Amino acid sequence: MAVYLEKLTNDMKAAMKAGDKARLEVVRMLISELKKRAIDAQVDHLADDDEVAVLQKAVKTRQDTVAQAQAAGRSEVVAKEQAEIELIKSYLPQQMSAQEVQQKVAALAVEISYQGGKDTGRFMKEWMSRYKGLADGKLVQDALKTLG
Repeated sequence: MAVYLEKLTNDMKAAMKAGDKARLEVVRMLISELKKRAIDAQVDHLADDDEVAVLQKAVKTRQDTVAQAQAAGRSEVVAKEQAEIELIKSYLPQQMSAQEVQQKVAALAVEISYQGGKDTGRFMKEWMSRYKGLADGKLVQDALKTLG
């Protein structure tokens, strides 16, 4: 429990000692988000899956900011947000490649006898029970669409 929070706390201390202000800012924000989520859930520590979800949400938020900043031509914001995304991703479990996602989607579809659109909910429930946090949901959806 709280594996990510513990790692972030240790990294925060290391960043403080090293004087790495950029890293310190991001790590503090992530710790704050994890603690806030635990308080909202009225638990002492979040489960690892919940911690991963918080970190993934932080990445998605920054990706949205990058898209908006690129549209506005704000390259300094893009660079800062991209650096933060890479830092946050370093704490997340290794993501599957698009090819891996395609293979696992096809194998799972055969295994559960996926019948197309009406089975998407059942497929996603099974996918999440096995691979939650290991692949971008959009990649999974796209791979599922190619199956028909």
